[in-house]
Amino acid sequence: MPPKRPATSPTMSFSIAKKNRKSLTLKVKLDIIHRHEKTSSIARHHGLTPSTVSPIFKSADSIKKAGETVSSLQAKRTTRTHDSAMDKMWKCT
Repeated sequence: MPPKRPATSPTMSFSIAKKNRKSLTLKVKLDIIHRHEKTSSIARHHGLTPSTVSPIFKSADSIKKAGETVSSLQAKRTTRTHDSAMDKMWKCT
């Protein structure tokens, strides 16, 4: 049985590039929502793809709500809090 080829074998001429994900700030998301242009032109303005911009439009209500409650628009994640009934339930278990 021949030995296994190493991962850096010369026969593996192609390389699989890992995609880097961008985290958009809340300020950028709100700017995208406030523009009433075509998705492609907004994406081009921010250096994004249209497939990144369209989900922001779909979740516009929750992003606007987060923009009202968050103190820093540079936040890249929004957190959700549970109400007191949920907190009591989790403490009992």
